[in-house]
Amino acid sequence: MFKSLLSRGTGLGFAVALAVGLLATATPAQASERPIDITGYKVSDITVSDSNCRNLTVVASTKVKSDFVDSFGSIDVTRNGGLVSMLGFEGRKITDRAMICPSFSGLGTYKVGPAEIFAEFDYYDSYFGEYWSDYSDYTDNTSKSFYVRGKTKSTLTAKRSGSKVTLTAKAHVYSPEKYRYAQYNAKGAKLQVKSGKTWKTIKTVNLSKGKATVTVTVKQSKKKTYRLHVPTATWAASTTTKSVSK
Repeated sequence: MFKSLLSRGTGLGFAVALAVGLLATATPAQASERPIDITGYKVSDITVSDSNCRNLTVVASTKVKSDFVDSFGSIDVTRNGGLVSMLGFEGRKITDRAMICPSFSGLGTYKVGPAEIFAEFDYYDSYFGEYWSDYSDYTDNTSKSFYVRGKTKSTLTAKRSGSKVTLTAKAHVYSPEKYRYAQYNAKGAKLQVKSGKTWKTIKTVNLSKGKATVTVTVKQSKKKTYRLHVPTATWAASTTTKSVSK
């Protein structure tokens, strides 16, 4: 019934007018009374190396009750509490694409949800002995965070003087607001030395102005192999330098 009403309307203006009229008589639904519940979202993290907008697919899993007839609504996509995009849906399958523009909204943590839902459901009227349709509007507070990160690049150089090896690391992260790579002041970067087939962390450093310099003492004349690993941050992808031997 609900879809047939919308299909006979004249587009969005009719749907909005219908919703406003029905919402005036609808009552908020408790979670246990809702004809359709969002139980989770599926959305992927993305890493960007340019300033273009992306259409990111968002899919919601739902739990539908036996009295469910139809629904429509919207889902907020936010960053730092500010609205970035809004998804629309109709029916029990909830999927849409959010437009994410990192050059405008920035890098970091984004959130899908909450959702505003308007639902139609059937109920049995024991007095009349008939099934009737009713309507309910409510907020579903289910949410999920995802991350928009900048692509990173890093290099490591080494110089040796006697038993001293000086290692200089540099890192850059793509900054969509600047439309270029910028110095990356990475935190918790791990300077590692190869030991057999594994890598052993010898020092953890923070980069300043995109750079860190570490001097290590080597007790043997034999060369050792080094690398720097920068872990994933909420707004920057991980990066590992090519190994160098000195």
